[in-house]
Amino acid sequence: MVGISFSYITSEAYYIPFPEEREAADKILAQLQPVFEAEDILKIGQNIKYDILVLMNYGIAVKGKRYDTMLAHYLIEPEGKHSMDWLAEQYLNYKPVSIESLIGKKGKNQGTMRDVAPEEVAPYASEDADITLQLKTKLDPIIKENNLEKLLLEVESPLIEVLAAMEFEGIKIDTESLQEMSVTLEKESREIEARVYELAGETFNLASPKQLGEILFNKLELDAKAKKPKPASMQPVRRYLADLLVNMKLLRRSWILGNW
Repeated sequence: MVGISFSYITSEAYYIPFPEEREAADKILAQLQPVFEAEDILKIGQNIKYDILVLMNYGIAVKGKRYDTMLAHYLIEPEGKHSMDWLAEQYLNYKPVSIESLIGKKGKNQGTMRDVAPEEVAPYASEDADITLQLKTKLDPIIKENNLEKLLLEVESPLIEVLAAMEFEGIKIDTESLQEMSVTLEKESREIEARVYELAGETFNLASPKQLGEILFNKLELDAKAKKPKPASMQPVRRYLADLLVNMKLLRRSWILGNW
């Protein structure tokens, strides 16, 4: 770890450089550990799973609620780009400092952040933290406006910890069982697809947001309040399915508790 940058007030950020020696780095992290492991402090990040994995390598478990701006934007615009640089230009009208200006262009001669003096890394890293915080303030209202908050906080965000743990620990795969499962899932998928067409009264392209929206909202009228989807727009469909998924999850949880 070369350093950590953080921000808790927009347009203000801090950078802490780390020495190469692991023991010295651990001493610095020990002072920050209570913050990372505090349940009542919201952690905001751009691709926060990466940060969680880095800290896991230093024996720190990031706890409490998490907000990933990259994941939030994926829910808002799944077909779009989600890099911090692109989001900053789109939502903040700001072009961040390029990492290539510090370590060179990609290729065999590209350096690392450890090669760069801390006083040069500090503005770059601090900018990253500040932009991420500002993006959260821009994206969160859009998430709420599109009724994606439950999907983000109750379905997607909890998966970050699961995926990080899987990457950290690794997984052992039973290839034979996986092949059998693949055959079973393929069969079930075809059966479900046939059932969907039966309920819809016609066949259509399930991968098409426009066609799916037409079936859900115009033909079946499953949600009278839903706006008619625009061509190639997945948002109304995604919102409806997100609410359905969350409700199914809550219903299942209630059933489990009721039958404990």
